[in-house]
Amino acid sequence: MIDFFPVDCTSTLQRIGLLVKTSRLKQGVRQQDVVTRLGVPEKVIRRIEQGDPSVSVKSLMLVLWNLGLMDSVFRPLEDSVTSFLDLKEETAGRRVRQRRAKAEDF
Repeated sequence: MIDFFPVDCTSTLQRIGLLVKTSRLKQGVRQQDVVTRLGVPEKVIRRIEQGDPSVSVKSLMLVLWNLGLMDSVFRPLEDSVTSFLDLKEETAGRRVRQRRAKAEDF
């Protein structure tokens, strides 16, 4: 298993955690309320809000969904997927071939 976690990923998780905490507080929702609604341990809620990378994707997604943050976090992803699907239609039927290895490559 990889022993490091990229700084960009850490930063993104911390921003998501801050978004979760800010949204929860603006909505007047306590951590305990989220625990009751979702059955996710309070410790996990704290770890999400701290940007801990060891939190399961399932728990993170449940909390984002419960607080109504799915669009805020994943809107750019939808735009990227749409662009990818457009590109996929343009390149449909094309193949990419790897070049053959030459003796001098070894």
